[in-house]
Amino acid sequence: MVGIEPPAPGHAGSLSRVEPAVEVVDLVKDFGTRRVIDRISFRVPRGQVCALLGPNGAGKTTTIHMLLGLTLPTSGSIRIMGRDVVADRSGALLHTNFTASYVQLPWRLRVRELLRIFCELYEVPDPTAAIEEVAELLGLGDFLDRPGMSLSTGQQTVVLLAKALVNRPRVLFLDEPTASLDPERAVVVRSLLRRVADERGMTVLVTSHNMVEVERLADRILFIAGGRVVADATAQELRARFGAADLEEVYLKVAGGHTGLAEDPDLLEGAGP
Repeated sequence: MVGIEPPAPGHAGSLSRVEPAVEVVDLVKDFGTRRVIDRISFRVPRGQVCALLGPNGAGKTTTIHMLLGLTLPTSGSIRIMGRDVVADRSGALLHTNFTASYVQLPWRLRVRELLRIFCELYEVPDPTAAIEEVAELLGLGDFLDRPGMSLSTGQQTVVLLAKALVNRPRVLFLDEPTASLDPERAVVVRSLLRRVADERGMTVLVTSHNMVEVERLADRILFIAGGRVVADATAQELRARFGAADLEEVYLKVAGGHTGLAEDPDLLEGAGP
């Protein structure tokens, strides 16, 4: 069976015996008469880094917004750490965090002030220590006391990642997390996210159009096209299925609609409830 919840490095064996960090069953989202998400189901085990891929308009960001409770599903269910997002949003999101390339910083707040606010929102026991920890992790020391308006786009992206890590989340949602970073900084951030995920057993669901990033960061890949999960497998399995040299080649075939995936149930078995 291909693509069913391979455990992240360092967590083998125990994941299958515990409730998944994220569980989505028969999720549907309609905007008026347009169906954007069409009965998708998937499970992400605790401690796994899972990439959500697909062309623009496939429904990736809509899915993440529903996982965060920002958009209500038309039907279906979402559970995070065992709690229903619709019925108990606060409980479900208590140990999560999120960032995206399109989120903007409050211009007048200093970085330290912004992080302090999020520590308070997430009830972090020792905000000062938490801020120092993420500052060291991400190299924020030089601009902790600078206002958001004085930072470059890349620096703002790193601050938003610090915001996403400041409460030591169990589940982290990332929407194009390194889109605004130069290649050198992006490599550093990817390595750091992978290391933090492994060390803390953190579950990560990430969207990205950078296939090198996905191959180096993710344990598993969910492809969404036309509002449906069309493949659920590892990068290695997908490359083998398509005889592709890299994931970018696979992505182009999936996005172009010439995949034959509907006739290959092995790549879809992991996507079911």
